[in-house]
Amino acid sequence: MTIKQQRIWIVECMYGLLLGLISGFVLGFFLKWIQYVTGSLVYTLLLNIDFVPFLPERLPEPIEFALHLFVAIIIAWIYSLWIRISPHPWKYGIYIGVASSLLFIPLTLMSDRVPEITDIVAYGYWLAGHLLYGLSLGFMGTLLLKRQNRQKQ
Repeated sequence: MTIKQQRIWIVECMYGLLLGLISGFVLGFFLKWIQYVTGSLVYTLLLNIDFVPFLPERLPEPIEFALHLFVAIIIAWIYSLWIRISPHPWKYGIYIGVASSLLFIPLTLMSDRVPEITDIVAYGYWLAGHLLYGLSLGFMGTLLLKRQNRQKQ
């Protein structure tokens, strides 16, 4: 791998990191605000780690949020690779948002401190947050592709 290719790879990784951090913060802060305003435990659900066997049942909120951001970074990095292969950032951002909202089902079944699986209002908040997450990916993905196109010229 040449020096130029190594630099490109580092920049690509940094964009994935940035996309994940920003979109992860957007989702996290939105759901935290919803939980604060409505009392619906959607932020608790986002940070819930009850089902992870090697972790304690509860960790301090900043650590749980860091785990959420780690997952968001991995998803965003895959997304950033995906839109380079097939440049449809908005469409794929929405796909990821909707697909990740389906985690509501298994996550609610694995804990007794989160909304019930039948809580359609909580799912509505969860879906709205994940659509916002997907839209933030789409927006930033569009900026990323525009920057790449300028660099190619």
